[in-house]
Amino acid sequence: MSYETISLEIENKVATIIINRPKMMNAFNEQLIWDMGAATDLVKNDDQIRALVITGAGRGFSAGADLTERDTSWKDTKDALVRGYSPFLKNIIEMPKPVIGSINGAAAGIGAALAMACDLRIMAKDAYIMSVFSNIALVPDGGLSFLLTRAIGYARAFEYAIEAKKIQSDECLEMGIANKVVELEDLVFETKKWAEHLAKRSPQALSHTKRLMNASLIKSYDEIFAEEADIQNNIFGSPENMEGVNAFLEKREADFK
Repeated sequence: MSYETISLEIENKVATIIINRPKMMNAFNEQLIWDMGAATDLVKNDDQIRALVITGAGRGFSAGADLTERDTSWKDTKDALVRGYSPFLKNIIEMPKPVIGSINGAAAGIGAALAMACDLRIMAKDAYIMSVFSNIALVPDGGLSFLLTRAIGYARAFEYAIEAKKIQSDECLEMGIANKVVELEDLVFETKKWAEHLAKRSPQALSHTKRLMNASLIKSYDEIFAEEADIQNNIFGSPENMEGVNAFLEKREADFK
């Protein structure tokens, strides 16, 4: 499938979505929203894909919404958010496989929300995340109020949002937003290596762990304990479980089909 504003590459069970509007710093117009929806639908539902990488072409990850766009199908801003952005962001959050945000430059506005919707983040040293909305008298959207606050806590998230301050890569690493920070010239290689490593892990383990850990942020200890017990009971003795055990005993790398 071809897209107007992104490219989708699949190799070694890893899908890579590259936002491809570099002249606009990968800002979101309506077509990009629909392309992201279609691509994330495809990746989410393809069991042969074990991991997803999202990155941007050129100098930035995404500068946010394209404020120069005038002719759209949206009734209003709420329609754009609920009918446009929400489906692909929820695809990323609910996708039963790990999603790595490979942040090559600015991730601002809705671009920050996209970065924070990913499960894992690897950043170039000069990259940053920025809730830029207050600069134009707006509030964070795309779920950023939720995602940033749960990641770094209320006081810090509120400060960065109301002052529209950049969260530089070293700060992201210190606060746990970024998992890794690398030189820009190493970003593609290190991202690919990480994604391919994850793609070799047990799909059922990664999928259930992602769901459990997301749920743990809004559910009680007892609820999560019970869900863990149910899932463990269902997958114990499964082909993937047995392959993992046999690989451990035979001192070899597991081959999860």
